Amino acid sequence: FCRAILEAGNCTTRISNGIGMMASVDSSFRDECIVQSTASVDMDSVTGEPHDALENAEEKTKDIESGDAVDEACENLSVALAIFLLIVDMVGTGVLSIPNSFATLGWIPAQLTLAACWLISMSAGMLLWRLRYKKYDVHSYPQMFNAIFGKAGLVFARCNTYPLLFLYTSAFSYTQAQAWSSLFSGSSVSLKEWMVIGGFVSLAVLQLRSFKAMALTSIVAIVTIIVPVVISFVVIASMVQDPVAYPVGPRVLFSLYGTSDCVVAAMDMLYAFAGAVVFLEIMGSMKFVKNFPYALVISQTFAYLFYVTAGSVVYGLAGDASWLESPYTDSLRPGAAAIVVDACIVIHASIAIIVTGQVLIYGFQRAAEPFVKRKFLGKDNAPYKVAPLTSNKLAALLWWLLWSFIIMLFATLVNIVIPSFQTFLALVSSLIGSQTMLLWPAILDIKAFAKERTGRKHLGTAFSVVLILLGCVGLILGVFGDIVVIVRD
Repeated sequence: FCRAILEAGNCTTRISNGIGMMASVDSSFRDECIVQSTASVDMDSVTGEPHDALENAEEKTKDIESGDAVDEACENLSVALAIFLLIVDMVGTGVLSIPNSFATLGWIPAQLTLAACWLISMSAGMLLWRLRYKKYDVHSYPQMFNAIFGKAGLVFARCNTYPLLFLYTSAFSYTQAQAWSSLFSGSSVSLKEWMVIGGFVSLAVLQLRSFKAMALTSIVAIVTIIVPVVISFVVIASMVQDPVAYPVGPRVLFSLYGTSDCVVAAMDMLYAFAGAVVFLEIMGSMKFVKNFPYALVISQTFAYLFYVTAGSVVYGLAGDASWLESPYTDSLRPGAAAIVVDACIVIHASIAIIVTGQVLIYGFQRAAEPFVKRKFLGKDNAPYKVAPLTSNKLAALLWWLLWSFIIMLFATLVNIVIPSFQTFLALVSSLIGSQTMLLWPAILDIKAFAKERTGRKHLGTAFSVVLILLGCVGLILGVFGDIVVIVRD
């Protein structure tokens, strides 16, 4: 099958010698380690010092063969399309659990926690944008770590970023299976069978590949999460009119629960804003990276207001009611409204995987595809490039289908084979998610800019130190709370 793909796309590229590499490497691809200078003398992207052309050419050849070559072609995303991508990356079915966090924390801590998460997410995005726009022309966390810390940083970032993306992809697949099962609750199809069905649906959606196509599709995902939330407001307001069947629970200003429960509830809110792991990819696809802050502010503010509204309305209507489950849409009484809600969640869960899944698959493709090509065509035909996501050639489409199928196969198998996988997902997210959202942007900022700052600019470094401290506290408390819940349950 791999050989057929290679022949269909005529993927073989030959080079005559190392010096000729400078001219033969397609400008559509960027090495993770070296950013080309527009000057006649090749300059190091970090230090600005000149490199020997032959050494640079050989390094480029080596990195392309190892899968480090990255699509350089900008997809020219507008601010509006970037906003849609950021929203669908942030706002998912997790909003349906926000009322449970309100019930655990109480009015005041819940509101303050959401506001703090909004500010932290905005700060992380701005730090990454400043690194990307003013210093390093990179497209991902691994590339950024490579530019600042070298190969060791590249390996570290890859070993954390891609496992986290895989966990998120698996969680999306599991959520979709649950939505299918809820929609067809009377059928004989088991949850594991819905996982398989959901995997194929996600595989079909992921064939969109490019960010521009995903941005347009993400509009549907946004609408199909807003609609069920609004419908559920009306249904719950009607349900609490019957105090015998649906009694209203207590509403408190401050929590009545234990420390571990409150920590888990607060971390759930924090993870609802954990979209920083793909911020750099979205920046790299924008027509004007300088406009990313506009997309960031609008998308994060929308997410914050949406979360506040969902949590406040449901908690205000039902309080900490014993019949209110998490996600709270599972508590809706049977009827046409509940069917519409479940149908919308199925559509949303099927589409919401696109951003996380695309970044994961493309990272896997860049690492695996050159290796497979070398095995089939031999080293003499190297370097082997990965087709850009904007390419519609048959070979590019078939290669993407192969890698996306492998990723979705593993994500589905993990959910089926490991029944308790979702239980440990929160624990791993505490370990890695806190880093990508809080620790990494601040550490990278200090490493890149601290020595250059003078006078009042040192306040930027101080702010990054505060984020690092918050990240350490969040990581420790998150892991502690998750372990307590796992042991208790």
